[in-house]
Amino acid sequence: MQITVTVNNSSAPFQKKLLALLAEHASNVAVAEPDNRWTPKRARAYYDRLPPRAQQILLAAVENDGHIEADEVRHGGRSLRGCTSAFRQVLEDGVRAGRWPAALPVPVESIYGGGRVVRFDMPGYGTPADPHQAFVDALLSKG
Repeated sequence: MQITVTVNNSSAPFQKKLLALLAEHASNVAVAEPDNRWTPKRARAYYDRLPPRAQQILLAAVENDGHIEADEVRHGGRSLRGCTSAFRQVLEDGVRAGRWPAALPVPVESIYGGGRVVRFDMPGYGTPADPHQAFVDALLSKG
């Protein structure tokens, strides 16, 4: 028999209790790490599904070490709010379609200040969960 348990956004007490229960039955338990890493193949597939304006924002962030000021991608003073929701929506659509795992994080976050987008960041920059290198390999590498 195989049972798969997925826990998202659990509280620390719940996680502690669950891990203690699993430890009681350790000889029968295999723990798998969630598949939450961006690969160049996933990055390219994600990028190709974004609307053109969101593609421009993501590419600019990739070219600028994972960060880009909103004013650098805002054209004619227009709001960027409509463009920013595409990052999460395309990821969620891909999870539902089975293109990538549910644990994959959104690769670009909108940072707000004063009621408007001021910057875009690729979260996890410099950590093992950093999506930046996968997007560099997918979008900027020659070959």
